[in-house]
Amino acid sequence: MVAPHPPGTTPGWAPKEEEPMIQDQTRPPRPTPRDWAVFRYGLIAEATRPVAGEVVAQLLARIAARQHPLPDGSSRRFSAATLRVWLKAYLRGGLDALLPKARADKGSFRSIDDDTAEAIARYRVQHRALSVKLFHQILHEDHVLPKGARVCEATLRRFLKARGLDKAVRGPGKARAKYEMPHPNDLWVGDFMHGPRIKTPKGKRKAILCAIIDDHSRVIVGGRFSFHEETADLLHTLRDAIATYGVPKRFYCDNGPAFSSHYLTEACGRIGCALLHSEPFDSPSRGKVERFFRTVRMRCLPRLTEEDLASLDALNEGFEHWLREDYHLRRHGGIDMKPLDRYLAGAEQTRITRLAPQEIDHAFMGRLTRCVRNDATIKVGGIFYEVPPEFIGARVDVRFPVGRPDELILYRDDAPVGAIAPVDLVENARFHAQKVELSYAELLARREQEEDRAQNRRGQKTSTQKEAR
Repeated sequence: MVAPHPPGTTPGWAPKEEEPMIQDQTRPPRPTPRDWAVFRYGLIAEATRPVAGEVVAQLLARIAARQHPLPDGSSRRFSAATLRVWLKAYLRGGLDALLPKARADKGSFRSIDDDTAEAIARYRVQHRALSVKLFHQILHEDHVLPKGARVCEATLRRFLKARGLDKAVRGPGKARAKYEMPHPNDLWVGDFMHGPRIKTPKGKRKAILCAIIDDHSRVIVGGRFSFHEETADLLHTLRDAIATYGVPKRFYCDNGPAFSSHYLTEACGRIGCALLHSEPFDSPSRGKVERFFRTVRMRCLPRLTEEDLASLDALNEGFEHWLREDYHLRRHGGIDMKPLDRYLAGAEQTRITRLAPQEIDHAFMGRLTRCVRNDATIKVGGIFYEVPPEFIGARVDVRFPVGRPDELILYRDDAPVGAIAPVDLVENARFHAQKVELSYAELLARREQEEDRAQNRRGQKTSTQKEAR
């Protein structure tokens, strides 16, 4: 006999197998504040009965000695003092008193002060295309944070999320067409990259790389580490690049202070190079040099040894060796050939403009203004230089070739007067302090001669007066 089906059901109905209320999950759900309150009560439940104080102390000590599984899946011990605080809170306010209290500094980040927050936010705006993981790595590699500041990836992710900067974006949808110059030296692109910290007599200092890339061949025509991100460092790198590879038709850079200097504008004007600036925060427009910096971080910096980081000169030698033996001779994915081979092949198909060393020196001149002292000297870099006496009290224009600040040239009305040299104190001492040797007899003879001349003058005056009478 078939059992009748329940009312309201159809024949053949069978109850479904009940699903377990607690599913097997490898990762437990995030516990709620109520879960933590119940957990805390479970630890102190035995001590809530009114017993003698000694018994409560022994009970809390026994509970504190054990590991306890937490609602989030982990486990830990709690001190007897913490358990006593929870017990007092429960006896005073019940289960609600065991709810976790919200942090007073919720929404703020104890490891990120105002200066660090500003530096992170400003750098993130310039690198929105990076994931948080890669941005965290670049943030520390570029030494963007203030000295001594360290931010873990989890804290950085929460900080960026709080400011709406956590998601990587590819920009405001600006259309970009991939481009490439048809010949070498049609376009050079320059920028700075923060590099490793190297040893100096006064401690470690951050080295900064100034690099200039040829758009057509991807050859690094100029690359040099220094301690500054200033116009002088850029001019030094650009001057060496022109001396080696010739004059570019265009030089493309950002709007930073080093690139906006009138010295750079004047130098480009003298050599016949058009100076172009990108829009603010438009790093993608300089993508080729930015991609090179990524290659430097991935392939060059990890290979540096302690000897390479012992000084700035050693770092530059190691970097130049890597360029010469690795980067320029390795197939580049963007052009599918070696950068140096492409530059040489392209140079045969176009005219490369080259300048004489004197022309380059004249174009790349550092300038100083000094007031000439009363001893006909000026002071430059802590050294006194001699100038012609006719310039005493005047303000003079002093120039020097970039990279050679000790070769000073005096200018008047934008025309060179001549080179000036440091003061030779020893030679000046010989000139001014001539040795005088006089005997006592010579001094007496000189005195007698002076007395005779004075007596003769008195006699001539007396005779003149008599004749007048």
